Amino acid sequence: MLAVQLPTEHIMTYQTRAEAFWQAETTALYQAQAGLVETLQLDKVYAEFADLFTLQQVRTLVDMARSQADSHYRHVAEFATMRYLRQTAVPYDEMLFRQLGQPTIPWDGTELPFFAIAPLLATEPDAARRKDLYLSRSQFTARQNDTLRQRWEAITAQAEALGFDTYYALCNEMRGLRLVSLQFMAQSFLKETADTYFQRLSRWSQTMLGTEKPDAADRFYMMRGAQFDILFPPETLALAVNNTASFLGLPLVNQPGLEIDLAARPQKSLRPFCAFIHVPDDIKLVVNPAGGYRDYSAVFHELGHALHGLHIPADLPFAVRYLGDDSVGEAFAFLFEQLPGNPIWLQELLGSADYETFVDYIQFMRLWLIRRCAISVLYENLLHTGTPTPETLYTSLLAEHLGLNVSPAYYLLDVEDGFYNAQYFRAWMLTAQIAAQLEARIGEDWMVSAGTGAFLRPLWQKGQPAAEIIAILIGEEGLNPEALIRSFQT
Repeated sequence: MLAVQLPTEHIMTYQTRAEAFWQAETTALYQAQAGLVETLQLDKVYAEFADLFTLQQVRTLVDMARSQADSHYRHVAEFATMRYLRQTAVPYDEMLFRQLGQPTIPWDGTELPFFAIAPLLATEPDAARRKDLYLSRSQFTARQNDTLRQRWEAITAQAEALGFDTYYALCNEMRGLRLVSLQFMAQSFLKETADTYFQRLSRWSQTMLGTEKPDAADRFYMMRGAQFDILFPPETLALAVNNTASFLGLPLVNQPGLEIDLAARPQKSLRPFCAFIHVPDDIKLVVNPAGGYRDYSAVFHELGHALHGLHIPADLPFAVRYLGDDSVGEAFAFLFEQLPGNPIWLQELLGSADYETFVDYIQFMRLWLIRRCAISVLYENLLHTGTPTPETLYTSLLAEHLGLNVSPAYYLLDVEDGFYNAQYFRAWMLTAQIAAQLEARIGEDWMVSAGTGAFLRPLWQKGQPAAEIIAILIGEEGLNPEALIRSFQT
């Protein structure tokens, strides 16, 4: 007669093998996105660890999570359900990865891959050429929508096979997103910051484009902010990172476990990332440099992730070291990302140049990005609960709240798996709460104070408990948008 594993034993056994899978999957993603290999090859990884993500296995873990008060069970169940769905998506993602990486978009007598278009839009000074390039990009994207639709239909069907009414219900329960209340928070943020946003949009559009109303093709150019590149010389980036960490009492020199990759490679992903291959002793920080402020913000964002991972104790179980509420990890990353836009940090780390105009610009860009996350909360909530015309909803929400005539071609490409945009919005709220507490406890110069490192270390060591828990631990009443709204009113 076979021995029956108790829930605790089952979770412990599962976590041991899950960590081996994590390392294999993260290594494959890291190598592909860092431009070190030409193919993603996730199918081989999932085939090797297929036993972790069978329908019966995942259902067992979900049932355990529902019967146990310990949040670790839910984190493991979330990991299993999301990877089960990811397994379904792999064939579609492999196909899309190949299509997006091949030179198929005509431009200036040659053909370019999809990944190369955004950098061109960000640097093309001629508005008419930007519109033409954006049109070509949109037409190419529209041709991928059949594949994207099939991908989402397959994922939704598997969510139902796991016993959830909808993909929305799965993500809401397994990730603890509280999507109904989050929708109200997003609506509140959009309402309270609308006047400030549209005033700044008009002003910065006039300054940068010569018109008060930008076109969707202009957003990459506006967000690039190339006129400020002179303030952020590439040769001082590494020194600024090291000096900041030292000021905070978190020195990086001879830091074991961290590799920072800032080399430019043709196939390297434009999206910066931090790969937690093994926590806390094998973490890769990867950025494809584009120049100027964006390199600084990207490196500091990923530095926030890296420092978090480096401080998680090695003897904690897999569920604590790798899993949990990603809103928390993103909150620490956003906290660091904002440093190169802070006037005190700029004067302290980069010198005596006049940063006033840049600080106003970067506050506007930050507001733009957070409003985009809030819009995604509204859109994806409705998309995954059955809106009949998602393309129309997508474009109307962006027009109303962002003031842009974005092409409907992106209505699926812009959707993140697992409601990750909802986690981003939760993270921005928590970031504002952390920053407000740091300023109240340490002062306006918290970003160059060792007291900040002392404040953050015990939070980092907890891994990723719910963002609501971190908010309470730092002295807030809970997770809410009040501090975030205030940050744009002062």
